[in-house]
Amino acid sequence: MLPELPPIGLAQRSLCRRVLSILVLCGCTASPEGPASLLFEGDSDIEYWDTSGYAGAANVGVGGATCGDVLYTIEDILAEYQPSEVVLVCGENDLWGQGVSATFEDFSGVVSRIHARGATVYYMGTKPEPYTTSLHSAYKEYDALIRDHAVSLSAAGVAPLVMIDVYPVFEAADNPDSLYQYDGLHLSAAGYALWDAWLAAARGEEGCILWESARCMVAAAD
Repeated sequence: MLPELPPIGLAQRSLCRRVLSILVLCGCTASPEGPASLLFEGDSDIEYWDTSGYAGAANVGVGGATCGDVLYTIEDILAEYQPSEVVLVCGENDLWGQGVSATFEDFSGVVSRIHARGATVYYMGTKPEPYTTSLHSAYKEYDALIRDHAVSLSAAGVAPLVMIDVYPVFEAADNPDSLYQYDGLHLSAAGYALWDAWLAAARGEEGCILWESARCMVAAAD
């Protein structure tokens, strides 16, 4: 059997993200609107998320973006928007071309830069997409590293990195096709409705490190 191919255009879209960052920096295009207290950052899961109902929010997601791409541009994005909270989705695209360790290193670099600006990170975990079954073991390994990282960063009841675990919840529900668009890769409206509910729960309770559905599974030690 031939290996599955990555979604078409990932490399090209990643290049476009870097070019756009350069254009903004040199003043060759209009600057993004800012500031925003809540920033949605990452790949197509962020870009396709209708975040217009979130007060004080900005969505800078780019389809095809990797954690490496986000790491490349995050300092400028944070300087522009000055958020206090960042919803982050990245890593799935990275794993088409590099290993889990390298992807996690880029992810942790992004989180470190966000924390240096005093913002909390809400990470939406990987999902068991029907299209990417060959990567699912890597998804699980990647999420496991992030769970451990979230615990290691917590202290005195504070959770600077909050993980909203998606994969096991979708899997427990038999991962129905209704959660995805026709491509078996991107979330449907039903999938995003769950993300909206889970994010609302996580933002509404301080000190929780790990969420499954709207339940806090691991809280930061006091």
